[in-house]
Amino acid sequence: MRPLSRSNRKRFRTLTIVFFAILESAWTWGCGARSATPPSPPPPPSIVVSVRPATGTVVLGNQVTFAATVTNTTDATVSWSVSGVAGGNAALGTITTGGVYTAPMDLPSPATVQVTATSHADATKSGASTVTITSDIALSLTPNYASVELGAAQTFQASVTSSGHPDAAIRWSLSGPACASGCGTVDASGNYTAPRILPSPASATLTAQSVADPSKQVSVVVAITSSFSLQLSAPSSVPAGGTATIVATMTPVTGSNPSTVLSWALSGPGCSASSCGTLTVVTTQSAGSPIADSAAYTAPGTPPSPNTVTVTVTPQADPSKKAQATIVIQPGVNVSVSPATATLAANHRVTLNTQVNGTSNTSVNWSVNVIPGGNATFGQICAVGSSPCQTVTNTSASQVDYVAPGAIPSPNPVSATAVSAADSTKSGSAQITVINHVLVSVQPGSVTLAPLAVQGFTASVLGTSNQSVVWQVQGSACSTAGICGSVDTFGIYTAPPAPPAPNAIQVVAISSDDPSQAGLANVTISSGANILTLHPSSVYAGAAQGFIVRVDGSGFAAASPGPGSTMLIGGTARVTACISAVECTAPVTAADVAVPGAVSIQIQNPNSTRSNVVTLIVATPNPSDEVIALTSSAPAATRKDIVIVDPTTAGISVPGIDLDLNIAALGLFVTSTNSCTLGGNAIPLPRPATGTSTVDICIFAQSGLDSSMTYTVSGPGDVAVIAKQPAGLGIIHLTLQIPATAAAGARTLFIQNLNLDKTAASGVLEVN
Repeated sequence: MRPLSRSNRKRFRTLTIVFFAILESAWTWGCGARSATPPSPPPPPSIVVSVRPATGTVVLGNQVTFAATVTNTTDATVSWSVSGVAGGNAALGTITTGGVYTAPMDLPSPATVQVTATSHADATKSGASTVTITSDIALSLTPNYASVELGAAQTFQASVTSSGHPDAAIRWSLSGPACASGCGTVDASGNYTAPRILPSPASATLTAQSVADPSKQVSVVVAITSSFSLQLSAPSSVPAGGTATIVATMTPVTGSNPSTVLSWALSGPGCSASSCGTLTVVTTQSAGSPIADSAAYTAPGTPPSPNTVTVTVTPQADPSKKAQATIVIQPGVNVSVSPATATLAANHRVTLNTQVNGTSNTSVNWSVNVIPGGNATFGQICAVGSSPCQTVTNTSASQVDYVAPGAIPSPNPVSATAVSAADSTKSGSAQITVINHVLVSVQPGSVTLAPLAVQGFTASVLGTSNQSVVWQVQGSACSTAGICGSVDTFGIYTAPPAPPAPNAIQVVAISSDDPSQAGLANVTISSGANILTLHPSSVYAGAAQGFIVRVDGSGFAAASPGPGSTMLIGGTARVTACISAVECTAPVTAADVAVPGAVSIQIQNPNSTRSNVVTLIVATPNPSDEVIALTSSAPAATRKDIVIVDPTTAGISVPGIDLDLNIAALGLFVTSTNSCTLGGNAIPLPRPATGTSTVDICIFAQSGLDSSMTYTVSGPGDVAVIAKQPAGLGIIHLTLQIPATAAAGARTLFIQNLNLDKTAASGVLEVN
């Protein structure tokens, strides 16, 4: 082999180095392939949920359909929720498993909700759409103007129009300057009743507000009118010391019901007070139409100068309609006899009173139908109380008895006349009608009552001064005690729990003067649902927690075995519990009593028949507590009107024991040991020499107390409650701050809950 040249040797060495470098590299790569971990596969893509449409707008009560797309999984199912509530609810709207969303009937606040679709495969993955709920409600009110007479009723109707399906309920209210003193009432159905007394100004604004969208409301001005008439009938003249009957006739407009209270007054240019005479009102607030009230006027014994007197009658309903009559007081002798008329049963007596004015000789000569002293045919004038009769023909006594004959005289009535012994031209007389026997009448004469209802009856006995009667209950089905109800000695009748068979009852009044004579009233017991009482019957507007209302009555359908009756509150059916045929309860919401007014309550039985309507009065809370200061020199306070309502717990309390918020005990609270010693004594609140000090107390109520309630101390605000916290078992721990300047004396602790129920523990704290 020929040796390599120098250049070839150099080239060979270079190739050898490259070869081994390549060989080494190949070996390294091979080792690496044999010893490294294979790379992980890429992760699967995340599940993505999208909702279409991404945003939406829907009118109250309408529907919109949402679709959910789930990618990166074979499980495409989702669950739907509305603002975090699975399936939604009535306040937010509901959504079906298919994504059909139905907007609520009432506008929520805020008026947006979030519809969310959550992946079934991965509950952490969801998509959402924002839904705006709108209202296109328009309200109309009929009539759009009304003029309503005092005490009359006017029905208003509000119509709700919308492209959706909103809640059609209406909230009614009254407003206006006159409403502070009384501008009428409106119930939950829009039935307005004008006040019985004309307010000033004589108008009110009636507002119908949508429950679904409170921003939508419509109002109407109601003019309150006073069109009744008042006439006064009085004699043009009355002799000095004489008497006369004055009649005030008030004629209301048909369908109205103004206040029938009349105020009577006497005045004159030459007299004042009793020197004008006296007025004795005989009847007040009479029933019927027209309404006739009368007063007995007695002229002064000495005529005033000038000798005229004015009688003024002012109606409370509208003082501008007052009526007046001027009477001339005539001087000279005059004789009056009272009563001016009478009805007597045979052989009965009536006492006649005489008054002689204008002379010092008060003797009179008595006759009956011109016969001195009378006789057995026409009746006799006798000394008062004499039996047998001591006939009187002439006497100076102011009283005598007239005794009726044993048979009806002819003519009838007879005239019992007193002639002045001083002036035979002056006389007074009484017209007396004689009847065979006493007559008993019962009012009302016929009534239909609900089971357990209470009705008062009155009896009048004609022909005798003895008005006493004995009350009884009669009827063909009344052999068993209580089956026909009962009546007490005052004529107060209580109906039975159920109608008897046959359903015919008589409430009977038997004359004590003549037990053979009686009067009766016919009573029928109704069989339908009827509400007798409501608990509570009134609350303050703004009760924030809602409460249970209880109705007591009859004819309800018990919930067990069912179906039971349903209570309608403001016309809306509520979840109702009827434990028996005489008691049902249902919840009242805070929205029901948010504004002053009246809320209708009614019971509907399963057969769709309804009871009478009663109203829950929602009163305006008192702006401040009335302070009535009493002292030993002034131990009574008059003309203080105190508005109170029932406690909202009345519906769940034992009847007559509704004081669930009362304080049972109190004591000092020891903060170092977190302990409370309850007792019944007043707690001393020592005043510091300077600055302020604190006292910790604890109070306990049967129903429990909590920190949501408001606690205040009476006085000028010097003693303050600066902290309140629960101490367990219904006990509340209060921290009171007492300044050095606090007024000494007993203090009252007031407690008020969110329903505005309030209690006062008088004198339980004493600043010393």
